Amino acid sequence: MSQQPQGQGWWQATDGLWYPPQQWRPPPPGPGPQAPPQYSGPQPGGPQPSGPQYGGPQYGGPQYGQTARPPRKPRRGCLVAVVVAVVLVLVVAGIAAYFVNRAVTAVQDVSGGAGSFGQASCPGEQAVSAAVGSPVTLAMSGNVIVASGCSYLAVDRAAGADVQITVGFALAADDQFAQVASDAATQGTTPEPISVGDRGEAFGAPGRSDAIAVTGDSMILVEVFNAGSKDIGDRKDAAVALLEQVIAAR
Repeated sequence: MSQQPQGQGWWQATDGLWYPPQQWRPPPPGPGPQAPPQYSGPQPGGPQPSGPQYGGPQYGGPQYGQTARPPRKPRRGCLVAVVVAVVLVLVVAGIAAYFVNRAVTAVQDVSGGAGSFGQASCPGEQAVSAAVGSPVTLAMSGNVIVASGCSYLAVDRAAGADVQITVGFALAADDQFAQVASDAATQGTTPEPISVGDRGEAFGAPGRSDAIAVTGDSMILVEVFNAGSKDIGDRKDAAVALLEQVIAAR
């Protein structure tokens, strides 16, 4: 080393001295490139930007150094599924309303458009009392949308017989015939065919006797049962006789 270069190839180091070529040392590496500063928006007290700056969180853009997300596609599949479900509900509701309207119209046609099945032509108290063999009083007579009927209560509530006469729509006859068979089974017997109306059955037992028939578009059921706990005997003939009276009066 020397204070002055001694020939070609001599080089000057950072200490100010000159060195021969064979003592050449590369300079130490300098500091690497610094990361660009993060954008933090306008500083307090500083000048405010004249327009919106892209990338600020208040504008919904990505932060500096983050990768921008692609726009989300609309969920058309979910929307289509919702629309289809709504359409199906409306279709089902429309079909249900159609059949309900048909049923109501059919009932009104049978009842003459009165909005009910019509009053049952029930026998008087004396006729019913004579048929069952014990006095009764007419307790109630009324009608609903698909049936009408009369209820008779025994005067003797301990040993007398109550009577129920029901007139309904023939479309419900199968269910009612099944119910009569079930009532007969509870009495240990089964219904038998009778020559009344287009289709008829009846049974008799000590605690209960029923007679049922279909005539035209109507179903008529006569029930005779004990008012109290005592048996009233087999009243099948009484139930059939009252059934025939109701059919004859229609």
